Parts: sequence; C-alpha cells; structure tokens
Amino acid sequence: MRKLFLVLPLMLPVAATAQAVMTWLMPDLPPASIRLDGQPSTGIVDMEIAYVAAHWPEVEHRYIYANLKRSWTMLDAGEPACYSFTLINAERLKRAYIVETIALPPLQLFVRAEAAAMLPFNADHQVDLAQLLAMRTLRGLLSEKRSYGVQLDAILRKRPPDASLKLTTIGSYGENIFSKMRLSRADYTIDYDFVYAYYQSRNPKLSGLQSVPIAGSGELLKSGFACPKTPWGKATAQRIDAILGTREGAQAMRRSLDNWLSPNTRQLYANQFAAFYRQRERPMRRFDDQQQARESKP
Repeated sequence: MRKLFLVLPLMLPVAATAQAVMTWLMPDLPPASIRLDGQPSTGIVDMEIAYVAAHWPEVEHRYIYANLKRSWTMLDAGEPACYSFTLINAERLKRAYIVETIALPPLQLFVRAEAAAMLPFNADHQVDLAQLLAMRTLRGLLSEKRSYGVQLDAILRKRPPDASLKLTTIGSYGENIFSKMRLSRADYTIDYDFVYAYYQSRNPKLSGLQSVPIAGSGELLKSGFACPKTPWGKATAQRIDAILGTREGAQAMRRSLDNWLSPNTRQLYANQFAAFYRQRERPMRRFDDQQQARESKP
C-alpha cells in the first residue's frame, strides 16, 4: 500500500478510530522532524516512523503537524492519533501510553573554542554552571522563554544579579544564538548536541564551537511515541512496541539519532546508550499504569 504524507485538519473524524489508518502528530521542530514540501523527510522521528511504517504496511500512515500543546490536547481528548516526539516523565506516563524509542543526551554547554580553557570544571571535567554564572569574564546568552530542565533552571534563577548572562527573545530556536557566538558576541550557551548539529549542517560557518557536559545534567533523556489512554491507544502502542522490540528495531531507533550526535557525545555516553538500546531490543509487553510508573523517573 502506498503511504501518504498529508497535512490534515487538527480534529480527526470518528472513522479514523479504525486501525486502517495510523495518524501521527508531528513536531514542526528540526531536527526532531524536518518538514520538506509538507512531508516528513530526514529528521529523527521521521526516520523512526519510516521504520514503523515499513513494518506495518497494512495501514495507511498519515501525518498532522501540530505543536506540543495541541498534540497533548488531542491525546487528552482521546483522539486516535499518536504524538511522535515526547520526552518521558512521570506526569506524561499518567496521561498516555508511551513507547520508548530513543535516549537523548542531556543538555550541553556550547562554548567558543577561544573561551573553553577558562571554563570552571569539576573533577569529572564537567562545567560547574553556578560558578560559571558568577564569572564576569565569560558572557552567556540563553533564550528567555525556554526551560532548561528543573535542575538547570534552579541554578539559573539563583545566578548573581550582575552575572554576565543575557536572555534573548530572538527566534529560530538556537540558530541565532550560535550565530552571535560565531561573531564573538557571546562566549557560551546551553543547548542539545543534535540541535547544534542540525544548524551547523545548514550553515557551516557555525562550526568551531565546543560542547562540554554540565554538572548535574548527566542523565540521558528518554523520548518516545505517546498514544491516548484509550483501548485504541493501548492496542496501537502495543503494536508499535512489538515492531520496535527487536535487535533490528532497536538499532534503527539508534541510527535515527546517531547521525546528529558528535563523536564526543557518542563516546561520553556510550555505556548509557548501550544499556538503553539493549532494553529496547525487547517489547515492553504491556502498558498498565503500574509498570509505567515503575519505569519512569520524575
């Protein structure tokens, strides 16, 4: 059956509850999903879903591009669709059946090569963010409206009043911040390794920045597909989980992200990545609240 790549209205018809159609809610957020002529292309979840679709040819795979808020509104309403890129936490596990797909590296500190030697490192060669914020010699630039996670947000809130850190509302996610760093208007920022890789692929002039781990932010983040807490959602999650729960499926999920990671990041978190994908080689087998609560972390 030929797979169709469509942009659909945000409310799905009741007829879509039949499993002849599999509807994916897509983030318009590269490189998680790279939208090309209205269709998924080479993004992380694009490649994940392409694998699932290739092993589930008896259904028609459709695509809706929706932001995070609208996607979760649809899931909470029981719409027969699955969100393709959700970071997993205890609160979301209560709201949806979630199939783990990949492990994401934690946020990194990106620094100009010329300033890297001035960073305050701990014994594990991780940046002490609180100490960095207290330095006047290095200039930071972060997005004003973005959350950097519970731990890092708490450190940022406690920064000294005279910290050399500016908050900006500039758009294009991190691209403009990286551009300002290239022009020496800032020395460091915080972002994901794969996000920097994407912007660097679009603009080779953004090369030359170094990424280093931040103390207190060393755990991998789990991401996956979220399906509604309905009989349809449970059956769909189980079907997807069975497709992914093989050595081939686990390796396909890993490849979807590996191309966007730097060699340094792959090496730094090699043991954690290996442990996660060994688990992904087996189906989760069931999707009840008790099991998901045991497997989740706040």
